[in-house]
Amino acid sequence: MLQPPSLQPLIPQEHTLPNGNTLYLFPNHSLGLVKLDITLEAGSAYQTFKSQAHAASQLFGEATTLHTAQQMAEYTDFHGIVIERMADTCVSNISFYFLPQFADSLFPLIAEMFSSTLITPQLFNAYVGHRRAQLKTNFQKTSYLARNRHYEILYGADHPLGTYALPQDLDRLTLTAVADFISQYYRLASAHLVISGSVSPQLLALADQYLSPSHDTTTFQPISLACHNIHPTVSDHITLPDTVQSTIRIGRLLPFAWDSTDYSRFMVLNTVLGGYFGSRLMSNLREDKGYTYGIYSQTQIFRHSIVMYITADVAAQATEAAVTEINREIDLLRQEPVPDAELDRVRNFMMGDFIRSIDGTFEIAERYRHMVSTEIDERLSTNLMETLATVTPDQLLSLAQSTLTDLVTVTAGA
Repeated sequence: MLQPPSLQPLIPQEHTLPNGNTLYLFPNHSLGLVKLDITLEAGSAYQTFKSQAHAASQLFGEATTLHTAQQMAEYTDFHGIVIERMADTCVSNISFYFLPQFADSLFPLIAEMFSSTLITPQLFNAYVGHRRAQLKTNFQKTSYLARNRHYEILYGADHPLGTYALPQDLDRLTLTAVADFISQYYRLASAHLVISGSVSPQLLALADQYLSPSHDTTTFQPISLACHNIHPTVSDHITLPDTVQSTIRIGRLLPFAWDSTDYSRFMVLNTVLGGYFGSRLMSNLREDKGYTYGIYSQTQIFRHSIVMYITADVAAQATEAAVTEINREIDLLRQEPVPDAELDRVRNFMMGDFIRSIDGTFEIAERYRHMVSTEIDERLSTNLMETLATVTPDQLLSLAQSTLTDLVTVTAGA
C-alpha cells in the first residue's frame, strides 16, 4: 500500500504582529535566502475598469513620493532584491526575494511603497503602451482566444472569470483610476503575509516595525466568485486566419466542491485521462496519431468553483480528427473500468508528483499562498492521500458516467 507523506511541513508557524495581523512563517535557515509574499484582495474582480487591477499590480511601488522609478530600480539592484508582481481574479501578490543581510534596507522600502506609491504620467503611459502591445499579441494566439472563450461560455460574460480585457479597453483606463485602486486595496493592515526561508528574530523585529501600520485598521471581506451559470453543451470555433495550428479546449465546471471525496476521485480519473505523459490522451493523440506535441487534462480550483479542461495545440487540418479522438477516450472511460495495472501506475505517479510539488521551502510557501487565495486548506491533500490508497475502478467508472458529460468544446484557428 502507498505510504502517504507527512503533511506537517505544509502547516506554517505563526507570528502575531503588533497590529494583530498574522505573519505566516516557513523557516529554513539552510537556504540563505528569504522570500516575503504580500497577498492582497485586489484582483480583477474588484476593478471598475478592465486592466485596472493589472495596472495597479504592475505600477505599485515602481516610484514613490520619496524615490523616482530609476532610484527604486537602482536601490533594489544594488541590494540584490528581486520583486515579482502578479494579479489574478481575486488577489494581487507582491513577492520580494532578498538576502537576510539586506532586510534592514528592504523593509523600510516596503513600508514606503505602501504609504506613498506615486504613479507618474510617464510610468502610466509606458504601462498602457506595453499592455496594449501585449494584448494585441495575445489576440493572435489561438491558445489565448480558446481559453478566453471557454471561460466566457462556462461562467458568462458578466462573471469576473468570464470576462477579459481588449486592447481598446485601455482607452478608458486613467492614471487616477489606477491610483485610486491602489489607495483603496493596497493596504498592509489587510494583507496576508508569508515569509519563507532564512527567518530570524532580527527579521521578525523588522516585520513588527515596518509591516504593522498602527494607523490603518482596514479589513476586507473577500469577494465571492460563486457561479450559477447553467451552460448548455456548446461547440464554438474562433477563426484566426492564416494559422498553421489550432487550439482545442474541452471541459466543464465540476459539480462538486474541492473538499469532497468526489473531487479527490476526479483528480485520479482526470490523471488517467490526460494528467501525465503516459495518459490515455497523450498515448492516443501524440504517440499513436501524431496530432500534437502535448495534450493535457487538468483541473483548476478557483474561489468557489472548479474547472476541468482538456487542452491541446494541433495541426489545423487535424482539428476535427483530434476532437473525435478526445471524445472517444472520454467515452471509453464512461464505458469500461480502468484496469488495475493502469490505476496502480497512476497512483504511483500522483504520489510522486505530490511529493515533488512540496520539495522545497519556497514551493511549500507558494502552495500555501495559493490555498489562501482560493480559500481551501490541507483537507485537499488529506483527501487525495486517502483516495490514492482506496479508490477503485468501479468508483472511477461511476464518476466518469456522472461527470464527463455536458462538455463545452471550443476550437480556435484557421
